[in-house]
Amino acid sequence: MTLPSPVLRVHDLGKTFGPGCPRCAETTGPEAGTNVCPHCGSVVACRDVAFDIHDQEVLGIVGESGSGKSTVLRLLHFDLPATAGALFVAPNGRPAEDGGAPPPWEPTDGENLLALGSYRQRMIRNRLMGIVFQNPHLGLRLHISAGGNIAERLLAAGWRNVAAIRRRAGDLLERTEVPVGRMDEPPSRFSGGMQQRVQIAKALSNGPRVLLLDELTTGLDVSVQARVLDLVRGLQQQMGMATLVVSHDLGVIRMLTRRTLVMKNGRIVEAGLTDQILEDPQHSYTQLMVSSML
Repeated sequence: MTLPSPVLRVHDLGKTFGPGCPRCAETTGPEAGTNVCPHCGSVVACRDVAFDIHDQEVLGIVGESGSGKSTVLRLLHFDLPATAGALFVAPNGRPAEDGGAPPPWEPTDGENLLALGSYRQRMIRNRLMGIVFQNPHLGLRLHISAGGNIAERLLAAGWRNVAAIRRRAGDLLERTEVPVGRMDEPPSRFSGGMQQRVQIAKALSNGPRVLLLDELTTGLDVSVQARVLDLVRGLQQQMGMATLVVSHDLGVIRMLTRRTLVMKNGRIVEAGLTDQILEDPQHSYTQLMVSSML
C-alpha cells in the first residue's frame, strides 16, 4: 500500500547564530557536549534536522533546554531565518473561491518555503499554520477581547464577513471550553489555563494544515495541564491536522504523540515510535531522560 505524501517535510534544517566556520560541525553536537563552537564562538542551535509529518499525525520533539527543539519550531513558523535546509508543505488542494487558479500565496509541490520572501511566508503561515506558544502573552493580545483575538487571525487568513467571523469565534471558544458569554472580555481577565484555551482556539480558527505546539502546558497547574492536554488531543483527532509537539516533558510527549525525535546539543540523537522510545530507549541521553521520569 502506498502511503500518502507528507503534509510537512523538513530536510537538513540548520540554524547557526554567529559567523560560523568550517569547524562548527565537528566541534559541536552531542559527542562534543556543546553547541558552541570553540573556534568562532557561534552557537549551532540545530543542524541536519530532518523529518516528515503526515496528515492527522502527531510528531513530538523532546529534549532539555538548549537542545534546539524550540529553534526548530521557530524556523518552521518563519520567526527565524534558517541557515540551511528546506521546508515543504503540501498544497491545500482547494480551488480558489471563483473556481480558477489557486491563490498566489499557495505553495506549489516541491517549493522550498525557507527560500521564499517574507510576504509569501507570512501569507502561507496565516492560512496554513497555527501555533500555540508556551506563554499566552506571545500568542494573544491580552487587552483585546477573546473574540477579537480570533477575529484578528481570521482576517489575516482572508476572512471578511463579520458575522461569519463572530460565529467562527464563538464556535471555537465553545469547543475549547471557554464560556461563549465571555467572548467579549479580554484574556487579561482570564486564568492561565483559560488564556491557553483561547490561544488554542485562535490557532485552530483558520483550519490549519499544520499545528505547532510549543511547551503547551509549562507553567500551568497540574490539574489544568491534564485538562488542556485532553482538550488538545480531542481537537486534534477531530480536526486531523498534522501536528508538531515540542516539549521537555515526556508525559506530554507520551500522551499526545505517535512518533518522537530526541534532540541534544542541536542534533537528533534518536527517532522512532513514542512508545518504543520511552519503553526501550537506545541512546544514552534518552535513557537518562526516561530514567529521570520514573
